[in-house]
Amino acid sequence: MRKITINASKKYAVNIGGDPSVLSGAEDLLKGEKIAVITDENVLSIYGNILDGYFPTKKIYYFSISAGENGKSPQNFIAILEYLAKNGFCRSDAIIAFGGGVAGDLAAFCASVYMRGITLIAIPTTILAAVDSSVGGKTAINLSVGKNLCGTFYQPDGVFINTGFFATLPERERLCGLGEIIKYAFLSNAVDLFKIKSGVNEDTVFNCLQIKARIVEKDERDNGERKLLNLGHTVGHAIERASGFTVSHGQCVVKGIYAILKASKKYYGYSEATVKKGEKILRSFGHDLTNPYSAEEIIEFIRSDKKSLADSIDVVLLGEDLSPRIVNLSFDELYKLLK
Repeated sequence: MRKITINASKKYAVNIGGDPSVLSGAEDLLKGEKIAVITDENVLSIYGNILDGYFPTKKIYYFSISAGENGKSPQNFIAILEYLAKNGFCRSDAIIAFGGGVAGDLAAFCASVYMRGITLIAIPTTILAAVDSSVGGKTAINLSVGKNLCGTFYQPDGVFINTGFFATLPERERLCGLGEIIKYAFLSNAVDLFKIKSGVNEDTVFNCLQIKARIVEKDERDNGERKLLNLGHTVGHAIERASGFTVSHGQCVVKGIYAILKASKKYYGYSEATVKKGEKILRSFGHDLTNPYSAEEIIEFIRSDKKSLADSIDVVLLGEDLSPRIVNLSFDELYKLLK
């Protein structure tokens, strides 16, 4: 088993293993009598009430949402809070986020505001949630105008990652998670994409989260260096919304990085050979790099991005050495680069 300690506003451990034994010690973090497990219909259909056996002294309630990005809705947020209140949850009780990024973001947001904050445990079941969204303290729901526009910063009390869950992922979800891993390959050479071709294991998760931990500890509130973790996301989120969330988040991130790679060539004036080098990384796992949406459509969605300012937005570009760099661009400047 591997372990990473996150030294943020709340200090907590991320435990990474390849079997259910990684969950040992999770119950020690739970002081109350009740646990609300927030999950989605796909996870529930595969694993059912599997968590009952790991918390035998607790009363466990399961709340399932529809799978997919639309599950991260204001309606589900309110429904969960009402559910907690009607079942008598108090400040000593806990929420467990059991699933992928959608269930995790929603569960964490609920934990951050119910009674002004209750215990939160993350047990991610997808590659994407394991290597990225379960760690770092960002919580969110979507509004009709945009993705992740309502949220908080709220660190979990513990994260328990069993890579054995990855065996049940459909190809779409596997590619989604690999897309987020590709982002980390641009952030650090500690992520070796060649080794990952045989599968995502404990070492892969550990290496990605070490990168994220270092950045989060320096910039927990996303005011500076943490913006590097948004590589591909500004354009990627726009593609997600333009597609009606029919294209997965991770695949949109890869498409977003590709668009940024081409935009960076214009901005920095580097050679086509550098673009080809970046393309090779992006094609490592067979992702589709095509984007059917125009620059006008993408910019329209970016204007409602949570990171946008009045007339500009901080965008992560790729320099001549393909390392990410934060650049503030006006919407007109970004449009010209994406066109």
